[in-house]
Amino acid sequence: MRCLAALLLLASACTTTPPSAPPNNSPIQMNRDAAGARGPVRNLVPQAGQEITTIRYWKIRKGTFPQFLKASQDGIWPYFEKIGARIVGMWKVIPAPGEAEASPDYDEVYLTTRYASLDHWAATRDAAAMGGDGPDYAALQAALAVRQSLTIETKVTFLQGVVGPLPPVFMPGSGETFVEAP
Repeated sequence: MRCLAALLLLASACTTTPPSAPPNNSPIQMNRDAAGARGPVRNLVPQAGQEITTIRYWKIRKGTFPQFLKASQDGIWPYFEKIGARIVGMWKVIPAPGEAEASPDYDEVYLTTRYASLDHWAATRDAAAMGGDGPDYAALQAALAVRQSLTIETKVTFLQGVVGPLPPVFMPGSGETFVEAP
């Protein structure tokens, strides 16, 4: 009987479903209040899904790509890779030989990232629920603030198709609450 109760409790804890579609393309869509409401996280097993790739486009302030890239590499990418996303790369648009630059006022940047599914991408909007709110989460928030301060405009495009051999991994948080050991 005790085993049956434990199985029912476990099954009910695992039935939550993240949103199936992204709400919008806002660069500040991430839950920035999570640190006050989260703590350590233990992840469930990877969830099956149809892999997606995102291509995010930015117009950023002219000449700030090195700062934008550094914030991404040092504060955002490590956390996103921890929660199962796979960064393919980030690129600044350069003019073709003989062509003029797109604008004297802004640079254009593309980021390609792989996710285990559309649900995985949606779950990363509340990153602390999958990765906790430790020092790496604080670094994520600081880096997002830097990128936002440099951003003029952004949008994201979702793609499905065939990619390389190493899939991303989606391991949602279990929802447990942890108490500090005495």
